[in-house]
Amino acid sequence: MIRPEQGKLFAVIGNPVRHSLSPIMMSAAFKVMGVRALYAALYVDELARDLDLLHKAGYSGLSVTVPYKEIACRLSVEVDQTAEDIGAVNTLLRDNHGWQGRNTDWIGALRAISRVTEIGDRNALVLGAGGAARAVAYALKRAGAHVTISNRCVERGRNLSEQFRCNFVPLNSLEKNRAHYDIVAQCTSVGLTENRHAALVSNSFFQPGMTVMDIVYGARPTAFSTSARNAGCSIVSGLDMLLYQGAAQLEWWLGRPVPDSPVIAAMRQALEESASHEEPR
Repeated sequence: MIRPEQGKLFAVIGNPVRHSLSPIMMSAAFKVMGVRALYAALYVDELARDLDLLHKAGYSGLSVTVPYKEIACRLSVEVDQTAEDIGAVNTLLRDNHGWQGRNTDWIGALRAISRVTEIGDRNALVLGAGGAARAVAYALKRAGAHVTISNRCVERGRNLSEQFRCNFVPLNSLEKNRAHYDIVAQCTSVGLTENRHAALVSNSFFQPGMTVMDIVYGARPTAFSTSARNAGCSIVSGLDMLLYQGAAQLEWWLGRPVPDSPVIAAMRQALEESASHEEPR
């Protein structure tokens, strides 16, 4: 077995992953907390094999990003009830037998949206049906919102809506539906790297008073968030979801609280400074 000698090893794994700001955010937290640890971004193309390699290499914990959150849930040797209900894992903790899995994305989404608006009894729309969409839909339902799922792939979106017992509208029928949504969460990969100018909905979809979150973050806003802002919507930054889900990851990995000050404040500062010099993610 390979054993790290200079501190604990952590990483974010995904494909793509080069864009991730998690290493900068987590490194800032480790510094403030006085934790001897290294956090890397690792490209992964065969999850089962690569998780085994990272386990043998002695990594203590992993953050999981696109497109592996649902697969990671199935590969975990143990998941808690929340991750099982969501059907996706974004956080892995090493034990002697493999990787334990949890989901902190829902915590990040709930904290981020709650900073901007009330959620209970509101009509909420979740765009997407992947791992992030699962977590956001779960968070909104848990907070008492009336959730609708919309997705380009009808079968995948309908399956998610049936699992979560919420409404479903095909993406190509969304604007014809004319339903009113108080909260809209964009949880697809549209807007990531080279797709940042792609549009899921027309400008006319957005209405003043909506609260809109795009989980894609970066120095320049995506077309989605730009259209929402121009229409007078309240904007929830994708950086806030990243921040709060990361704080919850740290609490599990380290077994100790992560206070708003100074730790989360340092994480936020690192994210904002780095995002101001990066392309949108």
